[in-house]
Amino acid sequence: MTSSIRPTRRGALALGSTAALAALLAACGPSQNRSEDGSVASDGGTAATDDLLASITSSGTVRIGIEGTYKPYAYHDDSGTLVGFEKDIADAIASGLGATPQFIETEWDSLIAGLDVGKYDIVINNVGITEEREKKYLFSEPYAKVSGRVAVAKDSDIQTLADVKGRTAAQTATSNWAQAMTDLGAQILPVQGFAEGVELVVQERADAIGNDLVSFTTYLQEQPDANIRLLDEELPTDSVVGVIMPKGQEDLQAKIDEILDGMKSDGSLSAIYQQWVGTDLTPQG
Repeated sequence: MTSSIRPTRRGALALGSTAALAALLAACGPSQNRSEDGSVASDGGTAATDDLLASITSSGTVRIGIEGTYKPYAYHDDSGTLVGFEKDIADAIASGLGATPQFIETEWDSLIAGLDVGKYDIVINNVGITEEREKKYLFSEPYAKVSGRVAVAKDSDIQTLADVKGRTAAQTATSNWAQAMTDLGAQILPVQGFAEGVELVVQERADAIGNDLVSFTTYLQEQPDANIRLLDEELPTDSVVGVIMPKGQEDLQAKIDEILDGMKSDGSLSAIYQQWVGTDLTPQG
């Protein structure tokens, strides 16, 4: 059985300073931390144990940070059930850890920072592995490859990536897609997530949005008449995503890598992708 904690929406999430980030984390409520015997306590501080794998094993629960609003990665279907291919991957990882997954849903711009306050043990949410993030956190081996694209309104005069310079791009402020669009010279219009960002482009309140091809393909399958089109060029990113966790958790990292290796070897990871997106996103090599 899985559980899911869904926090109340908290207004605009444009994080322009350390103070704004701190306020946002406070708005998410006190963190849930395990004591040395693996039980969970809410004290607003950092994790009480240095060994998350031992705590997960002891408690029988792994706390997983996830947005829960990002189709087809992880989202709520018409019945309210959390589904999606990253949800399936998270379930498989939890099973490999011998634990029950507890999904703690958090908006993107405070998702990774939730690791800093012990809000959850790991994050599984299409988090790109970047040098900057690796300075502060540990990643598992990659479990998905990402192809980036840019969408604009159908009648937009933007035809190439070079045309994005000086235009507005609707992006979650701390995402790797925001960085990719910034590198193209776009001005970032902060949004809460993909759905809001693509809607701003549809309404022509933003000039463009950068994201992965899977997200755009899923959106266009459901909204074939939507007022957007994709540029032909791929974003110049060679991105892969992994499970992210706090520094110092090498034992947990090694165990998750072992689970992912097994899923790649037995074909179960590929099967998850085929079920949800019809193509294999498993990284090669």
